[in-house]
Amino acid sequence: MVAHAAADYDAAPYLAASYPKTQPTRLAAVATMLGLSPPPVASARVLELGCATGANIIPLAARFPDMQCTGIDVSGVQIERGLDRIQRLGLTNVELRQQSITEIDGGAGPFDYIICHGVYSWVPEPVREATLRVVTDCLSDDGVAEISYNVSPGWYTKRIVRDILQAYAADAGDAVETAARVRELMALLRKGAPNTAYGAVLRSEADLVDIAPDDYIVHDLLERENSPFSIVEFAGAARRHGLGYLADSDVHLMFPDGHGEHIADALRQFADGGVVSMEHNIDVITGRSLRHSLVVKQAQAEHVRYALGPRCMAGLHVSGRLDLDRQPGARAAFVFHGAGQRSLSTNSRPLAAALSALSARYPATATPNELMTAGATEQAIDETVLLDALFRLLVLGMIDIHSEPIRLGTASAQWPVASALARLDAQLGAANTTNLRHEWVALTPLDRLVLPWLDGSHDRRDLSDSVLQLIQDGTLELTQDGATVTDDEGGRRGALAAVETVLAALASRALLEPVG
Repeated sequence: MVAHAAADYDAAPYLAASYPKTQPTRLAAVATMLGLSPPPVASARVLELGCATGANIIPLAARFPDMQCTGIDVSGVQIERGLDRIQRLGLTNVELRQQSITEIDGGAGPFDYIICHGVYSWVPEPVREATLRVVTDCLSDDGVAEISYNVSPGWYTKRIVRDILQAYAADAGDAVETAARVRELMALLRKGAPNTAYGAVLRSEADLVDIAPDDYIVHDLLERENSPFSIVEFAGAARRHGLGYLADSDVHLMFPDGHGEHIADALRQFADGGVVSMEHNIDVITGRSLRHSLVVKQAQAEHVRYALGPRCMAGLHVSGRLDLDRQPGARAAFVFHGAGQRSLSTNSRPLAAALSALSARYPATATPNELMTAGATEQAIDETVLLDALFRLLVLGMIDIHSEPIRLGTASAQWPVASALARLDAQLGAANTTNLRHEWVALTPLDRLVLPWLDGSHDRRDLSDSVLQLIQDGTLELTQDGATVTDDEGGRRGALAAVETVLAALASRALLEPVG
């Protein structure tokens, strides 16, 4: 069983990426708002089960030098790739091991945070049981673990497509051929899909397959084992192992009001007072297909406070990109918009100033106390008003919460510094890297040219001269008004503009370190 899994992932390695929903700063923030006292993240011991190339924990080790990270995976090919990256970065606080989850014993712990992303639903029952056993044996008393899995009943719509594709691609050769066959079939199914609920499923999955990488098709969709579970089943299995369900990493999805008034009313009619039951009802109504469940030791679960209110925001670091729409004379003078057509309205000028300050800091974080100072106007803002607004923004999914501050560099720094991880990935010609928010972000060709120079030893003039040299030797081509820039003066102006553009773009994607 383990050998089959190792061979599958050696032949078709999983996409090396970071997953923001699994990062310990997020897990600790959720635990804190629910009344627990999780271990400090900066000095934590972190274990990832099924770490692939370590792309999810290597950035953590790079960001937090006092953190100790361990990753295990059955694929030797992926582990070797991760070890090479660790060596290039010169990190000494992260180790990767080729090992099966079934081989881990309690002597490996304790770990303050355990991550198990993309494993639980995709392995046989004995490995699932071993996963929960390892979490129980290796999690520290006040630690938090994250386990992701496919959720029923929402995932069952995907099973329709999975069953079709498994038969169609059964005799395909390698991962590339399998993915090509799947895309070919889904294109045909989308073209002929009837205007029914069944046809809607086919079209939706075809759209996803169009943009999905090969490894998603081969592993997430067509893996030999792929079992969805209800939150009730998962929480029950965790309880049998001495673990208590805490929350979801997507904490805003736990609130009925976060799903809109119509759904919230229905959920309240279903409610029986239990958090797991409410979560299950949310899954039933919304058709959610993936969960990131957080668990703690059962003794800790008994101290969780689910009756949340605005005060739970007081000790957290928050971030959010909010677009302000001023509406003089309207019922609400200030309307802040977030993703998904969600918004928060207010007539309070001090609150509007504080929320504008929050958005201006993005992608960095701020505390409520910092926002009260940053948003100070001629009229002082009331802390209760600010905390209430932040709580409503959290419920609406318009802000993120963190247990640690995210401090970032700005595009205006004279001697700009990019993260060592981003510089290395650029040097290796990678299409993506992990930013200081633990997000997976794309790198443009110009990013990859400039990033390696951003080590703090080059000022803006140096950077401009280096870009100009690239223009002159033909490595980089600049255009103006549709024509290629060829003269020296135009090249110098273009080089300076290119440096300013790329620095602004890197800052907006949280790839620049704070300086000084």
